[in-house]
This record gives sequence, C-alpha cells and structure tokens, in this order.
Amino acid sequence: MSAPAVPAAAAGRPVTGAVPTVPPRRSRRAPGHSRRAGVVSARLINTVFVVAMMLVAVWAAWPIYQDTSYLVMAGGAILAGLALAWLGARRGWSWFTVLLAVLGGYLLLGVPLAVPSALTSVPNILGGLLDLVTATVFSWKELVTIQLPVGSYQTLLAPAFLLFLGGTTVALSLAWRGKRLFYLAVPLILAVQLFGLVFGSSAVSIPLTIVGLSVPAPRESLIGLAALLLAFGFLAWRTHLARSEALDLAARTTGVRRTPGGLGGRVRRAVLAAGVLVLAIGVSLGGLAAVAATPDREVLRSSIDPAVDLREYISPLSQYRSYFSAERYDQELFTVTGDATTVDDGSASRVRLAVLSYYDGEVFRVVNPAAGESDQITAFARVPHSRGSTAERVTTSFDIAGYTGVWMPGAGALFSIRFAGDRAAALSDGFFYNAGTASGIQLNALENGDRYTVVTEPQTDATTLAGLTSQAGDTLDETLIPASLGDWVDAQAVTNDGAGLAELVTRLRERGYLSHALTAPPLDSPVGDSWTADLADYQFSPSLSGHSVARIDALFTALLEKQNSSTATENSALVAAIGDDEQFAVATALLARHLGFESRVVLGFTLGAATAAGAAGTTGAPGACLQGVCSGQNLAAWVEVAGSDENWVTVDATPQFQNPLSPIDDTTRDPQYNTEVIAESATEQRAPEANPTSGEDQQEQEQATGPDLDWLFAALKIGGISLATLLAISTPFLVILGAKLKRRRDRSRAVDVSARFAGGWDEYIDAAVDRGLADQGSMTRVEIASHYESVGGTVLAHLADRAVFGPVPPETGDSDAFWALVTAERAGLAASGTRRDRWRAALSLRSFSRLADAGRLFTFRRRISRYVTTTVRPNRRDTSRLGERPPTSGRES
Repeated sequence: MSAPAVPAAAAGRPVTGAVPTVPPRRSRRAPGHSRRAGVVSARLINTVFVVAMMLVAVWAAWPIYQDTSYLVMAGGAILAGLALAWLGARRGWSWFTVLLAVLGGYLLLGVPLAVPSALTSVPNILGGLLDLVTATVFSWKELVTIQLPVGSYQTLLAPAFLLFLGGTTVALSLAWRGKRLFYLAVPLILAVQLFGLVFGSSAVSIPLTIVGLSVPAPRESLIGLAALLLAFGFLAWRTHLARSEALDLAARTTGVRRTPGGLGGRVRRAVLAAGVLVLAIGVSLGGLAAVAATPDREVLRSSIDPAVDLREYISPLSQYRSYFSAERYDQELFTVTGDATTVDDGSASRVRLAVLSYYDGEVFRVVNPAAGESDQITAFARVPHSRGSTAERVTTSFDIAGYTGVWMPGAGALFSIRFAGDRAAALSDGFFYNAGTASGIQLNALENGDRYTVVTEPQTDATTLAGLTSQAGDTLDETLIPASLGDWVDAQAVTNDGAGLAELVTRLRERGYLSHALTAPPLDSPVGDSWTADLADYQFSPSLSGHSVARIDALFTALLEKQNSSTATENSALVAAIGDDEQFAVATALLARHLGFESRVVLGFTLGAATAAGAAGTTGAPGACLQGVCSGQNLAAWVEVAGSDENWVTVDATPQFQNPLSPIDDTTRDPQYNTEVIAESATEQRAPEANPTSGEDQQEQEQATGPDLDWLFAALKIGGISLATLLAISTPFLVILGAKLKRRRDRSRAVDVSARFAGGWDEYIDAAVDRGLADQGSMTRVEIASHYESVGGTVLAHLADRAVFGPVPPETGDSDAFWALVTAERAGLAASGTRRDRWRAALSLRSFSRLADAGRLFTFRRRISRYVTTTVRPNRRDTSRLGERPPTSGRES
C-alpha cells in the first residue's frame, strides 16, 4: 500500500515559481505603509524624469531667445505645471478640469512671464493680456519671420510658455495618473523638444574635436542623445514599475508571491536593454551626422519668404532731387542727438537712409532684381528690440519732423532699438531690418512726432582706397556698364587697383559740375529756399535727373569728348559732366565694379565735422547737419567700395561747383543731351504710374478717391481676432456638448427597441455621474436607483429591466414614453443645483470615462486571473473565477 502523497513543501523540496507567505501579525499594517511609501517614491522618480526631459526642451529652444527673461519664463512654466499636476492628482480632477486649469494658469501667469514688457501700469497689463490671447494664435508665424535671437520681444515668449506649461502639466498627469497611458508622456515631451529645433535657426553648431575625433553638430547631437536616453530610461522604469505592481497585486489577491528570479534572468534583461539602447543611440547619432554634413538644415524659417516686398516702392535714389526743391530744401526733416556725432578718427559720422546694392540698368535698387524678394541676403525681416550686446556702444536718438517715408534713418549696425511717442506700438510692429546693409525700413511710414533711439556699433571707416585690392571675377554684367565708361577709363592710363580707382574718382568729381535741376530757381524765390543761393559765385547749368545706363553714358561721353578735344591736363580745364550725387554716385559705383571691386550706393546725411573733401573745397554739398538738425539740403549720396578683404570704404562722389563749364565749350559743343528743352513756363505732367525719376514715393502719389474706411478695416480686424480667439477657446466645450448630444441621439434612435431602453438607462446614469454621483459599478439597476434615492430612477430601472429581460418585446411607443421619463429625470437632476453646477455637469467628461475605466479594470483582472491559474495555481484552475465577468451596469441581471 503506497504512502499518501506528501505536499512538496512538507517534504522539504523547493517549490518552483511560487511560495505561499503569511505576513506576521505584528506587521499587519506594514504592507499599507510600504505601498504608500512606494507610491511617493514612484511619483518622485516620475517627476525627475519628466522635469529632466522638459529641461532638455528648454535647452533646445535657448538659441531662439538667448535672454534671461526666457530662463525665468521656462522655470516659472515648469514649476506652475508641476503645481497644477499635483493639485489635479490630489483633488482627483478630471482631464477636462486639468485642461481648464492649464488655460487659467496660462492667462494668470502669461503676462508676468511671457509679456514682461507690459508690467508697467494697469492699462498696459490689460493690453498685455489681450496681446497674450492674440499671440496664442498668431505669434507662431511671427516667430519664424523674425531674426534670431528674439529675446523678450513683444509676445514671442508666449508659444514657449504655452508649450512648457501645458507639456509639464499633461506629462506629469499622465505619469502619475495615466495608468496604461503613461507612455503618451514621451511623445508629448518629444514634441515640446522639437519646438526649439523646428522654430530655431537653420545653422548648426560648429563641429567639436575631442582627442582627434570630430563631433559634427555637438549641441544638436547632445540634445538628441539626452532626449533619447531620458525617454528610454522613463519607459524602462515605468515598465519595471508596472510589472512590480502587477506582482504585488497578485500577492495581495491570492496570498502567494512569486520568488525573485535568478541572476541569469536579470543579466539577460540588462544585456537586451543595453543592446536596444546602443542600437538606438547609433541610429540617432548616425542620423544627426548626416544632418550635420551640411552647414544649414531645413527648418520652418528656411521656407518662409521675407515678409516685405520692396518692389512696390520707388528707389529712394530716384527721389534725391525732390529734396532740393524750394518746398523741401530748408525743411527740417529730423533731429539727431546722442553719441553718433564723430567717429574715432575725427571724421564725420553718417546717417544711413537706404543702401542700394543692385543695378538693373534703370535704377539702383535695394533688392536684387534677379532674385526678387525671395533673396535672403537682401531680405528685410522683423528683428527683436535687442540683437546682442557689446562693450562699445553708441546711442543715438532720432526725432522725426518733416520727413515721411518707409526708408528709416539709422546710424549703423544695430544692437537695439526703442520707439517712443503715441505711435510706438505701430512703429515697433512696422520695423524691419537688414543686417547685411545695416539699414532699416518702417512699413508704417514715419511721420511728424515719431521718436526712436538706436544703439549701434561705433562707426569706424577707412579713409583711403589705396590699400584695396580688386576681387577675382566679374562684379557686374558688362551690358550694364556704358561703353563710354570703359573708353574714359582707358584714356586716363591709371593702374587697375585701389590707387587707380582713387585717382579716377578724384578726376570724375573735379571734372564734373554740380547741378540739382533742369531749370534755374525763380529770381523771386526766398534766398533761404534756393540751393543756388548757398553756393557762392555759382553759375547755373541745367542737368537732367535719373541714373539709367543712357544717363551715365551721356555723362562719360561728355567727359571723353572734352578730354579728346583739349590739350589741357588740369582737371579744372576739363570740366564737362553736369549732375549731382544721383549721377556721380552711380558713376563712381560703376567705375569700381568695372575695375573688379564690389560697390554699393548709400543715401543719407552727414553729421558732425565736414568731410575731408568738403574741407578742401572740392565738393558742392552745403555741409553736415547743423547741431544735429537735418534738412533737405543736407541729403547726400556716397559710395561704399569693398576689396578682396570685404571691408567697406566710404567714397564721396559729390562733384565740384567752383570751376564752371568754359564759355567756349558751352557755346561750340554739340548739345550734351538729345532732349527737348522745356520752357520755364511749361508745367510738368506727372504720369499716372510713379516714374522712377520723378522723385516721389508711389504710396505718396495715391489720392483718396472715396471715404476713409480705415476704421472699418481696424474694427473688422479686431472683430476677426476676437472671434478667432473665442472660437479657439470654446472649441473644446463645443466638442464635448456635441459628443453628448450625438450619444443621446444614437441611444434614443437605436434600431432595436430594447436597446433604446438600455440606452435610456445609460443616459440616466451618465447624467447622474456628470452631476457628481458615484458610479456604482456592478450593482443592478434597481440597486443603483435605490442608492441614488430617486423615485423616478426606480421606475426607470423596472421599465428597463422589463424591456431587456421580459418575455414580450417592447413597442416603439413605449420607448418614446420611457425616454420622456428619462428627460424628466435628467431635468430633475439639473434643477437640484446652481447654474454653475449645471454648466459643470454639461461639460463633464466623467460619463465618457466610466465605461472605459470599467473595461480596463475587467482586462486587468482577467490577466491577473490568468497569471494565478496558470503560474501560481496550475493544479487549481477551477478555484479562481477572478476576472470571468466584466462589471455591468445591471441590465443583464
């Protein structure tokens, strides 16, 4: 007779897989305390991971702002997000309530953190709040059309603040309360980290060499590596935490715990994880190396065309002569005060009005006529108030008087600009700047009373052309250089270098004669309003405006004919070309390009001491702005020439007026221009379209042909922005209300009449849950109605049970009557609270989450049951029924 079977534990043999444990009585409360401590430590670790990943996002976006205000904003946003996530977890807020809290935090903290410039007065704070709401929709586009870094310019901190606040709050809420949705925190934070890369600069960081190994784009590589390691570590930690929680739940449910695995299993898991991590790092770094192979990368701002189309504006050089008319000659244009009066070498400093680098044969332009406004080199873009800092600064203030137009007076390479006056906000919005030419434009055209202060680099300028060497290759299409220019240069027999160019410029100026008009000013004109009166012993000679190829060709043709018809060699005896800065500046620029130098024409004013040429008496310019007051007579055009070292040298081009044309040349020579002479009594007729030589801005020629509708456009703009903002804010609420309405309609119109009864009961339960009543899970309908202490609910429960489980199928009319009772019961629930409670119930999401939570609980229980029956109790599968049935609402009872 065989001995009875002895349990393995009693025989002293080890049990494979599980060991029953019974906690000692004295530590009965220990597991609860241990679980609470474990929850706290798990939350702390989750917080560390999320905050670390958010700091990587802050690091990635630093090149966009590069300002301490950005660090203050980022720190405040992360701390505020941490506080909102903690309150949501502490008070059990729904996801909708968390989103409302994020919106409230954004509006409450947005002005002090994202719009710090508005913290000057109460009206400015209210205006800053409106700007913050508007920036939520529109600042994203402004961020990719402005030059970097932007600092705290206007409301451009708002996008980063919204991302950091919302990203921190939602990511921590998912990590703390998301259960099986915790992994969504990783793609969410990765999207926040991409903000700095997508909205940043197209340039990558300089390669770094470490121990002979070159690391391409080290900054971008470190950001990607840090993001990858933190994301991998967070997911690995949460996977380990979920596995531990599942084992703890199985142990608490069955009283049996699983023995720890051996060292070999842990080593295998560690090796596998390390292999996956190394593979991911290798792929990531390989991709970064491929991206860094080119100095520029594609970002959003790479595909954004410059926001300003300058082709609609007439070349400012074509307006030159209009400033010497009787109306504008003595008119005060603006006043300059500050440090920008003289440069280091004691020569005059200059105010740049416009820099024209491209010649198309008709006019000198700001924009390259071949590339158009898409040329990033000549693009005028929005710039922040501050573009950097330097130890040496020059502060200059401009007070606009009679000057109007888009071309903005400036004093050099810009570091910062501040507008003042009643139109400060409009001027700030309309300011665009080009760093290559150190010039700015104002789309909201300057007018009387405007004021602004600029901080620029000190002006340092070479004083001679002799040290320049020409560049290799062509600098201009030869078809744009008159043949007479080349013939005249050949006749001068000078060297083809900087010294030769300097000699050519000297001969050009001294053989030219100053004239600002085609006709002489009237004799009865006031002395102060005539440019001829300011030139002692001046003999008037007429000259045409314009600086086309034909006009410059006529100028050099006259010079060449005079030289060929005379035996004199002195420049004073070879005066033949007539014009002013408009023609002679263009002629000088073309001379430089003919010799292989890069050149550009600059329109502006001279401050401080007179130029060296003026002191010598070789220029016809009246002089610099007196005591900083610039009028029309002070306008000048000069040339900047660059050699192979790309350093720009300023060259004056104004012709002399002391030596007039000789009488014999004036009477015997053929007419200088093939142009019909206009009598003094004739009136000039302006063409319908702006003429490049008319000296007027196209915008100034437009005449008002109807009522002023600016107020209507402004009102429509404000209304549109307000409507868009209201729509953006109300969209989540409208979606919730629409979803509930559709759910109610689908339930009441179900094809199966019995399903209409079940759906009506579900609608009643959803209404109760949204009102704050607890979902009773697996209770029957009658039990739920009794728990709610609702007489109408009890009636609904009996009718629903009879329709679902009764032997006779219900009729359609019965379902309509049932739904009428459901509507009445829902109205009764709504009437029991305040209006605020009704709105909260209408927008609550608890009714959507109750069935989802029930389904997840059912799935989790069934997995635990499967684990217990197959691993812990393989011989007692019929003893555990855990997870066999999902929780029901009672209608299957």
